[in-house]
Amino acid sequence: MLPFDKNVYGVVFMCQRHQSCAFYCAHSKDSKNNILHHLLIETYCKGDFHEVCRRKGYEEDMGSAPLADLGPNGYSIESHRRVY
Repeated sequence: MLPFDKNVYGVVFMCQRHQSCAFYCAHSKDSKNNILHHLLIETYCKGDFHEVCRRKGYEEDMGSAPLADLGPNGYSIESHRRVY
């Protein structure tokens, strides 16, 4: 059996919150998108880590949507420090 390739078959999963997610909206269509943003989107927004997205956890715990600076891994994409 051949390994599954998302590039051939398309996106397997898309987070249900992607349309209202400030991180996804800010970084998914950026032509100058760096590799870190691309990997976070592929891994969390379109991948298997969607259930452990720290942005979702922040919103559930704090009652408000986090800023676009908070990556789905819980780190600030600007300072590279753990935020949540």
